Amino acid sequence: MSEPLGDMLTCVVLAPMDRQVDSRLHAVLSEQGWSPRIEHDPRMAMAEACLARRELQLRAAWQTYSGLTPGLVILSHPEVDDVDAMRTAMNRHVPDIPIWSAQNHSLEPLNDAARAAAQIQGEELTSVTQATDNPPALVFHPGDEQFSPEPLSREEVAMLLQEQKDFGAPTEEPDQP
Repeated sequence: MSEPLGDMLTCVVLAPMDRQVDSRLHAVLSEQGWSPRIEHDPRMAMAEACLARRELQLRAAWQTYSGLTPGLVILSHPEVDDVDAMRTAMNRHVPDIPIWSAQNHSLEPLNDAARAAAQIQGEELTSVTQATDNPPALVFHPGDEQFSPEPLSREEVAMLLQEQKDFGAPTEEPDQP
């Protein structure tokens, strides 16, 4: 993953209290760039998933990439009725939060939001591979050390400063006699 560890996305993992989360699941989540927040109660998992979604929405507001939707990962849980009730409530109230199932150390989508996220991730991986195989020709790159912009003339600077100064101010009409 190209993101640093401190920049991993938070997902919620609903796991039974009596069983430890498998280290291979941690590896799968880490490959996705996700950091697990473990919950044992389905109600708390739903609340944490909503908080994690809000955190991702705030992140997306400040970044150009908005496909930040890890969601909720459900491990086999002894309270099946509570888990089913949680899934029904999430589908009704927060259908945009992806719900995943951890099966055989891989993530399987359980709702439409998770299926859409899985499809987008597959398309991004394909497009990134294609883009690196045949990169477009660039005339210059702004971060290139050899690129130095042309200095502005005094007239250009004055024009830019005048536009900035007049921005938002009403234009005055000369008095007509």
